[in-house]
Amino acid sequence: MKGNISTKVGKRGTTYTTQIDLPPDPITGKRRQKRITGRTKHEVDAQVIQVKASIASGGFAEADAAHITVGGYLARWLEASASTVRPGSQRRYEDVVRLHLTPIIGRIGLAKLTPLDVQRLYQDRLARGQLSPATVNSVHVVLHKALKQAMRWGLLTRNVTEAVDPPRRTMPVYATWTQPQVAQFLKAADAHEHALLWRLALLTGMRRGEILGLRWDDVDTARGQIAVRQTRVRGADGHYEFGEPKTQKSKRSIAIPPTLADALRKLHITQHEERLALGLGEDYNPAGLVFTNGVGQPLHPNSLAYQFGKLIRIADVPVIRFHDLRHTSATLMLANGEHPKIVQERLGHSNISMTLDRYSHVSMDMQREAADRLDLLIRGTS
Repeated sequence: MKGNISTKVGKRGTTYTTQIDLPPDPITGKRRQKRITGRTKHEVDAQVIQVKASIASGGFAEADAAHITVGGYLARWLEASASTVRPGSQRRYEDVVRLHLTPIIGRIGLAKLTPLDVQRLYQDRLARGQLSPATVNSVHVVLHKALKQAMRWGLLTRNVTEAVDPPRRTMPVYATWTQPQVAQFLKAADAHEHALLWRLALLTGMRRGEILGLRWDDVDTARGQIAVRQTRVRGADGHYEFGEPKTQKSKRSIAIPPTLADALRKLHITQHEERLALGLGEDYNPAGLVFTNGVGQPLHPNSLAYQFGKLIRIADVPVIRFHDLRHTSATLMLANGEHPKIVQERLGHSNISMTLDRYSHVSMDMQREAADRLDLLIRGTS
């Protein structure tokens, strides 16, 4: 830890200097040293002992953070997190830091950041009308995650976001179609080249990326089930690529009805015939995808969104997002009396409370029906 003490004689007298090794940079891992100077060797030795004690007790974390601004730290945190999170999550982190954190609290020293600074940040975003309470809550989640990592790296001794109350996050009300509207849409979609895709989305509740990443190897038409093993997502460079499903629970098997299994079987045959007609070998659909464009390449999400909007106008049904097909599927299942546990497993939710919270409007109808049945039972036995 302590090197040799060097002596320098100048106009102001003799000074003694040494270098002491510090813990490596917690983010880059690079070697760091501290220069210690005194008027006597004894003074230098005393400072060395003090620095060693500070390092041993973890107190040097505050000294590190004192030289780093919040903006500087967040930039380094983003760089370090790039290889540990999904590309979509990384983009959200970058957007939150760039748009909401750095402009407001970026110049504050990391060690000087207070709960009041964070509270003012949230109030500023809300007062300007830039963000909804739910979005400010998301900003809180990102900042909390970043500062939690700063503690792990030894840059902070506490996470100030834990002393701040973020805006309460309310569950959004999802736009969904009724059963007649679904039937109306599917009737119009039957003439579309990807008619089966829309039907699959409504019958399985799969996410868009899961559908676009579905391979024939993941489809078992004999058993009537689909395995969700990969998804098509936008990568860090903005281009779409194949990756892991959103969560571990998202990796799941979904039962499909015989009509859908038969339609998938016919589509597989049609794709094979198209490949022969085009005279293409391995160049046609090299990824083995279920849904492709006319030359066997992956469908682009933007193209799919455009086609979806066009079909909505043709079918003359309320405008919803593609992701709302997933919500429609869940809502219709619950309204039809399916057990929430089954809906959870089909959607790939991490727990059943997530399913019940998101579709509480449907579960209330189920409660009323249960209350009516219980009332009949009690009155019938009284």
